[in-house]
Amino acid sequence: MIKRALLILIIFISGNVLFAQKPVFRHYSVNEGLPSSEVYHITQDSKGYIWIATNMGVSRYNGKEFRNYDIQDGLPENTVFEVYEDETGRVWFIGFPFQLAYFKNDSIIPYKFNSVLRMIAGKGAVPVKKSFRVDKEDNVVFSFLREGKILQLSKSGDLTTLYDINLKLYNTAIASINDHLFAFQKGDSGEDILINIDFLKNGKEIKIEKSKKYSHGNVIVDRTIDGIIFFAQNENLCLIHPDGRYKSFDLKDRIFWISVHDDGSLFVGKEIAGVEKYNISSIENGFIEKYLDNYSVTSVFIDNEGGKWFSTIENGVFYLSNEGFYSYTKSEGLSGDNVKYVELFDDKIYLGLANNSFSYIEKNKVKVIKDIDSNLKQIKLLKSFKNKLLWIITDDYVYSFDKNAYKKFINNFKRIDINSRGSRSIFNVKDIYPISESEILLGEARGLSILKDGDVIYNSFYNDNVELRIESIERETDSSFLLGSLNGLWRFTGSRYEFLGVGSPLLKQRITDIVAFGEKDKYILGTKGSGLVVSMNDTIKQISRLKGLSSNSITSLLITGNDLWVGTNSGLNLIDIRDIGKANPNIVVFKKEQGLISNEINQLAGNKDYIYIATNAGLTVFDRKKHNPVKYVPPVYINSVSIMKRDTLVADNYRLLYNQNFITISYYGISFRDGGNLLYKYRLKGLSDDWVTTNNLEVEYAFLPPGDYRFEVIAINSDGIESSAPAVLNFVILSPFWKTWWFILLSVLAIIAGSFMFYSYRLRQIKKEHALQNDTNWYRQQSLTRQMDPHFVFNTLNSIQSYIIKNDRMASSQYLSKFAKLMRLILNNSQKQAVPLSNEIAALNLYMELESLRFQQKFEFSIKCDSSVDTEASFIPAFLIQPFIENAIWHGIMGLKTIGIISVNFTKVAGQLICTIEDNGIGREKSKAMKSETEKARKSLGISLVESRLNLLNNFYGVDMKVIFTDLYSDDKIPTGTRVVINLPIIN
Repeated sequence: MIKRALLILIIFISGNVLFAQKPVFRHYSVNEGLPSSEVYHITQDSKGYIWIATNMGVSRYNGKEFRNYDIQDGLPENTVFEVYEDETGRVWFIGFPFQLAYFKNDSIIPYKFNSVLRMIAGKGAVPVKKSFRVDKEDNVVFSFLREGKILQLSKSGDLTTLYDINLKLYNTAIASINDHLFAFQKGDSGEDILINIDFLKNGKEIKIEKSKKYSHGNVIVDRTIDGIIFFAQNENLCLIHPDGRYKSFDLKDRIFWISVHDDGSLFVGKEIAGVEKYNISSIENGFIEKYLDNYSVTSVFIDNEGGKWFSTIENGVFYLSNEGFYSYTKSEGLSGDNVKYVELFDDKIYLGLANNSFSYIEKNKVKVIKDIDSNLKQIKLLKSFKNKLLWIITDDYVYSFDKNAYKKFINNFKRIDINSRGSRSIFNVKDIYPISESEILLGEARGLSILKDGDVIYNSFYNDNVELRIESIERETDSSFLLGSLNGLWRFTGSRYEFLGVGSPLLKQRITDIVAFGEKDKYILGTKGSGLVVSMNDTIKQISRLKGLSSNSITSLLITGNDLWVGTNSGLNLIDIRDIGKANPNIVVFKKEQGLISNEINQLAGNKDYIYIATNAGLTVFDRKKHNPVKYVPPVYINSVSIMKRDTLVADNYRLLYNQNFITISYYGISFRDGGNLLYKYRLKGLSDDWVTTNNLEVEYAFLPPGDYRFEVIAINSDGIESSAPAVLNFVILSPFWKTWWFILLSVLAIIAGSFMFYSYRLRQIKKEHALQNDTNWYRQQSLTRQMDPHFVFNTLNSIQSYIIKNDRMASSQYLSKFAKLMRLILNNSQKQAVPLSNEIAALNLYMELESLRFQQKFEFSIKCDSSVDTEASFIPAFLIQPFIENAIWHGIMGLKTIGIISVNFTKVAGQLICTIEDNGIGREKSKAMKSETEKARKSLGISLVESRLNLLNNFYGVDMKVIFTDLYSDDKIPTGTRVVINLPIIN
């Protein structure tokens, strides 16, 4: 073995040594859903919602999503300076100019006396923050920055001045009304500030120096539960004891906000100078924490989980879920953000970064070690041996550091072929286990090696032909080690290897880390994809995401006392070792929402006070002394209900029909520390009393049977705290009426009555059909009679005779042939209820040819049929169309002095045949005026026969046949003809 001692005389330190710790804030801006990044105030209402006042409206936040409100939702002004909840639960919004509204029953209601407030405030009066109240009698009490008054507006709109310092010698005052402090002042003056506090014993006047930096004053006041008053005006902060003693502090920057809190802290928000936290008992010692430097902090609020909210003018809202977490990143002095390895050694925190950098943190300062070896490659592992020796594993070599000097070790195993030695990394170490200061086990990509006194004295592949990819090593007992490999768990006793996965599939998983307890078969394994595998009390069990673990891919395990810390690719988990054997051990999950800088954890190190978490985004330090577990129970609400996929108003109870049995219920719990990522358990009593655990915010129940149901849902935060009471929804699904006793009885009676009624109805129907058939036949006969009108027959025969007398044998023969064909068609059609459309068209064509010949070509005609109509397969009732053509000739065309035109068109629309008859005659009105009484009666009879027949056919075929007459006019309103539209059924 080659020993090489590398004495590091100088550790090169990074050029900037920084005060490095930084709390991990969660940031909310317009990108996350806020209406604006200019935020003036934050508070929390009694239901648990966070309200945020901005210059673009207000926002309500439930930990998961923002609901924004502006003037379209009822706000009188979009600029809202402050939010306040009164004793009745109404949330008030103080706008600028001074206008009020309040939130009640999920609606924003403008204050009814805003017109009075507008008069009082004028164009620019600004209300003093924290100096607004609405009392039990609905009196609104407020003060302005420069008016020097406290005003009260009663519920009836009466304005009263409660306090007026314009009548006094001082220019600023603090008053107590109904145990609430109000600060107010006159306009600016050149004198020092004289503050009157008349509610202190014997009264008190305090004199402080006027600001030399700011031309106008900003005042705000707050008080502790034991009566200590804090008053701020511009950069001056004044502490006033109940006995009148006071002290003034110059905080250098204008103060926008002060608030005292139950933990004895005072927060001071400043203009472009962040927020400072003071210990009330020792303010003179200066601030103990400072956050958000270079931001103007307008308010600070500590919610019921202990999370701290900071509103800023420049960049929205910052939320600090837990002061127990802070981080180190590149901006705090690390050479990069991706921290792969962390180890504690010599009261320092050593870090191995992905960029080959090696650093340590001492007394909150980051120091970068510039050089250990000129050939130093990426650090793969850091491990301390009893705080005496730090082992540093790189891609090629193994180093040790004894607080003074580094030693470098190469793989000098004699059985490695000298030719292959150069073609592989000298070492390819995945994990080590130091046995002593001079001996370590090396878990490598190809097997197990032993490095002792600088020499590699054993290699499993070369010595025992055992090839394993060993990713974790842990001592099990004094005589055995556990080896976590790619294919499962092995035991190494120094002379033999035993595969433990033979009897359990859980021990065949890829193992990433191991913790053991000094007894055989008592250990916990971290796996890549199967969560934790626990071997205790002769049993092997699994703890996975189904049991509450944040991920099934474990990257690192750490035990401190009775606590098991589990690092994963999705957060940090804490389990009490004493509960590990339980069926459902309590698992506390920490993620970015709780303070981690990243959920992707590479390695853990730590002790009972601090946990160090190496992540891809930096190093997070968890100060357990500062950690305050959430004790507040998360409220849970049902926010929407859908019945049969249709949203409905949320109510406590529903009474539903049997077919309204598809129910969707949405709900959410409020927890800001968990970022809305809560667990839920729910059940539907009436269907099952068993609780179901889920991460979903919605549950569906499809096709529920009739019955009484009670839906209950409970929220569970990351500390395992459940809602004190479930959100409840009751509903009843009624039985279908056919399953009720009265319906069954009525059904029997109805069947009996129905049978009798059906018999009677059928008998009547048969009689009606016979009568309908007879009527139809009679009207068809009448139509035939009309179609074979004696005048038409006589006149046609006269025309034929005229051709014969004139010895026009060709014309008389054609005329007679067409007349004979027409008569034959009419007689054939008279035998049928319905005829092919082609027959009807042929008859109409012959009829109009004969009439045209008879009237010496008095008119022209055309018959067209849409190509979509099959004239041979489409049947229509006989004798319906010809009377309308006859009317067109006799009462339309005959009155013309010019050539008449008659067009007949057949089209198919929605399963019906539409016949349109259009002429260019004199129109119906003129025709009526020219008719004799006989002609009127004749026409009326013809139309009446058709209409009566249509009514009968409607009943017979169950369709809607109708005739529509339309008078046609020119642009000059001169009659230009008539259009008749007949809807006919297509009869199969």
